[in-house]
Amino acid sequence: MSAPFFTSTKRFKGFPCTHRQWRADSHCKYIHGYSREFYFEFQCSELSREGWVVDFGGLKEVKAWLEHMFDHTFLVSEDDPHMSLFKDMEQDSIIQLRVLPNVGMEGTAKYVFDIVNEMVSQRTVGRAWVKLVEVRENEKNSAIYHP
Repeated sequence: MSAPFFTSTKRFKGFPCTHRQWRADSHCKYIHGYSREFYFEFQCSELSREGWVVDFGGLKEVKAWLEHMFDHTFLVSEDDPHMSLFKDMEQDSIIQLRVLPNVGMEGTAKYVFDIVNEMVSQRTVGRAWVKLVEVRENEKNSAIYHP
């Protein structure tokens, strides 16, 4: 029999940003924007001394990082062929450029998972972790990553 787990959830909403899917053969290749939303499931097998999976008040670092990455920013995949143009636009204070391995919802979900899981693991000294991340670009579309 496997050990029991506790799960708690947290949602962060309202991160307006733009991106483009340069590899797409559709209108997604054009710069467009959404207000992104992030849903996390945190998990542990042993609760904190307060009886929590994670201290939601202790997630200020996560929220600050999400704001830095996704609040009024332009997301670009690291292999976008127009990277130099976007870097020039950032230099001219036209955009706040953020480079990700893959700006699609699936790639963003994995990227956010990896960063936030490390933050949670460090904050809880390995007691808790991120079980999954859902990244939503609007009310109709999202992607979920869990290892």
